[in-house]
Amino acid sequence: MKISANSGFTLIEMIVVVMLLGVFAAVATPSFITYQQKANLREAARDLASDIALYRQRAVSENRRYRILFDQPGNSYTVQREILNNPGNYEALVPAVTKRPYDISSAVIISADPAPSSSGGVPNITIQPRGTMGAGSVKLQHTVSLLEKTITTNIMGRVHVD
Repeated sequence: MKISANSGFTLIEMIVVVMLLGVFAAVATPSFITYQQKANLREAARDLASDIALYRQRAVSENRRYRILFDQPGNSYTVQREILNNPGNYEALVPAVTKRPYDISSAVIISADPAPSSSGGVPNITIQPRGTMGAGSVKLQHTVSLLEKTITTNIMGRVHVD
C-alpha cells in the first residue's frame, strides 16, 4: 500500500464546507434573535414579579406598607415604604431602589401603566402589612418584536406573569 505525501483538503472541499456553514448560520440567526428577544422580555417580567413578591414579604415582616411607583415615560419603577408614625406618607428606601426594564434589554419598556391609585392618580401597587395589595396588571413590551408580558396581581397578594 502506497501512502500519498499530499494528504489534506482540496480548495473545493473547503469552499463547500464554508458555504454550508454560511447557509446554516443564515437559517439559524432569525430564530436565535427571536429567542433572545423573548428571553429578555421574560427576564424583565420575572424581575418585576419577583420585586413585587419580595416587597410583599418585607411588608409582612416589617408590618408596614410598601409602594411600587411606575413611571411609564421614564420607563422605570421605584420602591418606597411607609414612614413609621406617619401613615400615608412614603420614603425612598436606602439605598434607593429604582429599576428599569431597560437595564435588562434596551428594547423592553413599560407599555401600559397600572390602574392609578385612588389617592393621587400616580400609577402604583400598594402592598399592605397583611400581604394584600390592589388587583391590577402591568404590561412590558419588547419594542422590536412587539411581544408583551403582563404581570398581574390580585387582592390576596399573588403575582402572575402571563
